[in-house]
Amino acid sequence: MSIKTKDNPIKFAIEQKLCEMSFYDFFKYSWHIVEPSVPLSTNWHHKYLCNILQGEAERIIEGRPKTKDIVINVPFRSTKSLITTVLFPVWCWIRDPKLRFITASYSADLSIEHATKSRDVIQSDWFKERWGDIFHIKKDQNLKARYENNYMGMRRATSVGGTITGQGADFLIIDDPVSPKNAASEVERENANEWYRTTFYSRLNNPLTGVRIIIMQRIHENDLSGYLVTGINTRLKYKHICIPAEISPDVKPKSLESYYTEDGLFWEDRFSRDILQDYKEALGSYGYAGQLMQTPTPLNSGMIRAEWLTLDDYKKHDEKTVVNFVIDPAYTANQKNDPSALLAYTYRENKWQIISCVNVHKDFPDLIRFIPQWVQMNGYTNSSRVFVEPKASGKSIVQTLKRETGLNVREDVPPTKDKVARVQDISAALESGRVSLVKGEWNEEFIQQCVKFPAAKHDDMVDCLVMAVNREIWSNSGKIVYFA
Repeated sequence: MSIKTKDNPIKFAIEQKLCEMSFYDFFKYSWHIVEPSVPLSTNWHHKYLCNILQGEAERIIEGRPKTKDIVINVPFRSTKSLITTVLFPVWCWIRDPKLRFITASYSADLSIEHATKSRDVIQSDWFKERWGDIFHIKKDQNLKARYENNYMGMRRATSVGGTITGQGADFLIIDDPVSPKNAASEVERENANEWYRTTFYSRLNNPLTGVRIIIMQRIHENDLSGYLVTGINTRLKYKHICIPAEISPDVKPKSLESYYTEDGLFWEDRFSRDILQDYKEALGSYGYAGQLMQTPTPLNSGMIRAEWLTLDDYKKHDEKTVVNFVIDPAYTANQKNDPSALLAYTYRENKWQIISCVNVHKDFPDLIRFIPQWVQMNGYTNSSRVFVEPKASGKSIVQTLKRETGLNVREDVPPTKDKVARVQDISAALESGRVSLVKGEWNEEFIQQCVKFPAAKHDDMVDCLVMAVNREIWSNSGKIVYFA
C-alpha cells in the first residue's frame, strides 16, 4: 500500500499527509514495516480503536483535561498490541516528539519486543523518507528497554511488577498485564493489581491531562480489568470499551453493536463460527468466556461439572494400552488432615479413562505396603509407571518403593501453579468429554470432590485427576520432564 520512493511526488505527499492527519491511515500504510509477510486485513474495530487513541493524543497535545482513563477488552489476535503499543507511540511522535510513554506487559521480554518494533518503524527507510527531519533517536539514549529522541520524548518498556520509580510519562499503557497461562493464579492477579495501584498509577507527568490505557483480553473475573471497571472506588474513572467475539449484552459502548455481522460476529474473517467453535473446544467454557467473550464467569464451585464426567464400563484395549498411576501423598495419617490419594488411568486416542481412585489415611509404613497391592489390583504391568507428587512424604515414598519393590516408580513434575490454576488447565479436556470414569463404588466420592472444588473439605482426588491429565498433555507436547 505504501509509496516506497518519491518517484510519484503527488501520491507521496498525499500518503504522508494522510498518515499525519489520521492514525488509522498511519496504521494501514505502516503495516508493511511491522508485518512484511502478512497481508493487511482490516476490520471496523481497527478504525474505532485508532480514533479513540488519536483523540487522546490530540487532547494531550492541546492541553485539554481528560475525563476518564481507558480500559479496552478485545479478543486475542485482534491486532491490539500492534495498534496500541507498537504504532501509536510512533505516530504520536510525528505529531509531537516531546511526548513520553511508559508501556508494560506481563513480561519484560514482551514489553521490550513491542518497544523494539516501534523503534524499527522509526529507523525504517519508509519512515525516514517522510518524517526523518522531525526527530531522531539519540544514540546515547538508545537501549532495549528505554530510548529517547532529540526532543526529550521517551519510550520506557517494563514488565508488570517492574521498577519505574523516578520516571513519568504522558501515556501509561498496559498491554495484557497477566498471561493467560497464569490467569487462575490469585497471586499473579493480585500482584498485577497491586502494582498498578501502588506503582504504575502514579507515573503520569500531569494527572489532569495524561492518560492511562489498559488493553487486554479478559482472563479472570478479578483480573486488572475487573479490578478497575467493577471496583467500588474506581469504576467511574474509566471509559470501558468491551468488544466480545460474538455480540452480547456486554458490548460497550452499546453503539458498537451495529458493527457486528447479521450472524452476530465481531470479525468474521478472523473469527468465523467454525473458528470460534474450535476455540470453545480448545479453551473450554471458562477460557472462551474470558478470552473471546470478555466476560469470565466466576471460578468458585462449579469449575468441574458432573455432566463432564461420564460413567462407562472398563474398556480393555489392546496390549499397547498401559495402565499408569498417580499418587498424591498426605503429610500424616491423621484423620483431620488430607488423606493420600491414588488414581489408576489409561490414556488412548487423546482420551482418559479413570479406572479407580481412592483416598486412604495411612501412616508411612502402611502406605508403602498398600501401594504395591493396590496398583497390582488395578492393572499394573511391567509397562506401567507410578508417578508420585514430590511433596510431603513423596520423595521418601519414591525412594522406599524403588528400594523395596519392583515398581516402576518416579517423582512427578513438581507443580508450579496453585490448585485452581491447575484445574483450569485441564478444564477443556474435561468439558469436551475426553475423561470418563469406570463404574465403581469410588465414583460418588470422586465426583463430589470434583464438583465441590475448590470449596470441598478434601481435594486429593482432584489433585490426582490433574496429575493424570496434565501428564499426558505435557508428554504429547514434548515438554514432559522425568525425575529419577
